[in-house]
Amino acid sequence: MENAVAVRRLRALVCEIEEQYVRSFTAVPEVIVLDIDSTDDPTHGQQHLSFFHGSYDQHMYHPLVIFAGERGQLVSVVLRPGNAHAARGAMGVLRRVIQRLKQRFPQTQIVVRGDSAFAVPRLLRMLEALNQELGGIAYVVGLAQNAVLLRSGAAALSEARRRFLATKQTVQHFDAFSYAAESWPQTPHVGMKAEVSEHGAHPRFVVTSLSEFAPALLYHAYCERGQCEKFIKDFKNALQADRLSCSTFAANFFRLLEHAAAYVLFYALRTQVAPFAPQLGRAQFDTLRLQLLKVAALVSQSTRRLLVRLPAAFPLALLFRQLAAPLARQPLRSSA
Repeated sequence: MENAVAVRRLRALVCEIEEQYVRSFTAVPEVIVLDIDSTDDPTHGQQHLSFFHGSYDQHMYHPLVIFAGERGQLVSVVLRPGNAHAARGAMGVLRRVIQRLKQRFPQTQIVVRGDSAFAVPRLLRMLEALNQELGGIAYVVGLAQNAVLLRSGAAALSEARRRFLATKQTVQHFDAFSYAAESWPQTPHVGMKAEVSEHGAHPRFVVTSLSEFAPALLYHAYCERGQCEKFIKDFKNALQADRLSCSTFAANFFRLLEHAAAYVLFYALRTQVAPFAPQLGRAQFDTLRLQLLKVAALVSQSTRRLLVRLPAAFPLALLFRQLAAPLARQPLRSSA
């Protein structure tokens, strides 16, 4: 089946996943956070466009993913060659998603978060242009340290070191400054966390368009994107999205989109479970599958129907019925 899908249909399927996310809102959100990230998918054999990636030290594909930071919904996913830069293709996907969200929610604030691999001038320039065109678009992106940033943050780091020597306790001191790099289109605003502990100094930087907020608030908001790693774990481990073993790149791209559809369905299932079983409503997808969906059953076929008999001793039988009832064509009838 994977090899039967035409290449031109892949973009349409990606757009449909994005559109599903846009349609999923039942009320106008005040803020939408888009967490963009990349992940590795090791390859084995002679798969098309499998290349060696030095950072991961392996032959691989390099998928690009976007999740809704506040809810963990899958927004978009794109398969890329193994040697692709982390930010490759990010501009097109973000532009398409943001424009569609703004069409539906013109007054909603959209914030894009990403690690330092996405601190690419052309990407941030595009987000600033979209903000001028549509309004309400911002970004908070990690920034790899360099000599210029360390010089600009020297005063903050000295203050953190002084306080650590006085208290012998780990100190976090926050500061903000402008970063005048020649390759950037304009002077960006940088927030800094100057941390000093018994293990030494650990400066961290973020670049942002939200210069009106305190640097500590900006940095902590950036750190919340760590939740994206949990979403990727659900996508890869629970739903096996890294099983891309077809020979052609297009077939593997389609297989990735199949797993993306599974993520969308499992997210919807978890959302429906939450009112009835709050603990399962917060569970990872593999836990949800093992406890709720992995049920023994007897299946029999007659001329007019397929009959599935579920065990009466199933511990979550009531919850299963509560979830299945809205999907049934006819209301469930109580047994005699």
